[in-house]
Amino acid sequence: MERKSAKQRIISDIKSGDVRIQVTGYIKQLVAKDYLLLDDESGPQIKVDIKNVDVPFKEKHLINVIGDLHLSMEGEKEIKADIIQDMENLNFEYYKKIYDIKKNL
Repeated sequence: MERKSAKQRIISDIKSGDVRIQVTGYIKQLVAKDYLLLDDESGPQIKVDIKNVDVPFKEKHLINVIGDLHLSMEGEKEIKADIIQDMENLNFEYYKKIYDIKKNL
């Protein structure tokens, strides 16, 4: 079975129709090996289910999360992570500027 490619998003741009997404941001809170809260400074944070991936990172670390978007009955968005990448060497301010430019094309 072929997987769909992940759409690059910032948290505030995630649409309920998105299926597979990738979001880059900082680990705001790490809760055991169950989930983390990701913050990309666009407004809200998003919960990331990390039960199926290894997370060798700590709070305040910059990461890229790739996974499937799930919506709860209450409308809360959550990413079920398949891949978590280290992004500490990324210039996050430039990344956000380039994201905005691409979004407006």
